[in-house]
Amino acid sequence: MKKNIVIFGSGAHSKVIFSEIIKFKKYNFLGFVDDLSLKGKKIITYKKKPFFNLGKIKDVIKSNGRSRSKLYGIIGVGFNYIRKKIVKEVFKLDKTFKWESIISKDCILNGNVIIGEGSLIMSGVVINTQTTIGNHCIINTSSSIDHDNYFMDFSSCGPGVVTGGKVILGEDSYIGIGSVVKHEVKIGKNTVIGGNSFVNKKCSNNSLYYGVPVKRIRKIKIDENYLK
Repeated sequence: MKKNIVIFGSGAHSKVIFSEIIKFKKYNFLGFVDDLSLKGKKIITYKKKPFFNLGKIKDVIKSNGRSRSKLYGIIGVGFNYIRKKIVKEVFKLDKTFKWESIISKDCILNGNVIIGEGSLIMSGVVINTQTTIGNHCIINTSSSIDHDNYFMDFSSCGPGVVTGGKVILGEDSYIGIGSVVKHEVKIGKNTVIGGNSFVNKKCSNNSLYYGVPVKRIRKIKIDENYLK
């Protein structure tokens, strides 16, 4: 039986996730869920079939409860802070809600790799053995994550990121597009690494770093949008 699945969010990142979901026959994609978009708004068309915003989070979760059907979801928002907020909102409404991890058919997981719930692994990604990717993480297109890495919950990386072995990325942290992280480096919580940086040292919590090699630029807030 196919899994009924929705994407929370309806922006550009959600459409990338949609493009991965439709590759799998095991899913019945129902639509998008977005508090900031009008219910019934067309979000995307695939093979002449339109897909719409199903409504606000509270309405979709409550409707699912009444129908007693099993619903799965993944969050189509790139900003770590917002993904975390959505998870909290959904769990307030339904503590048993099931999050689905989407692992592209066009990626490579070598050996013993653990992927947490609600995480997204994009096309062209290579993840090597003994690496753990936490819950609601994003490993973006064509990134290379080497052995024994640990990406904590709600962390993410942009396209083309390369990490050496035994790298730790803290909760809510982000590695920008095209950056390289030296082996055995630890990046703290809620820390942002700017694009095309070379990370060769430990990075503190709640900080912005960038450069070749990286330098600490300043302190950042938990809700500061690094994707603008």
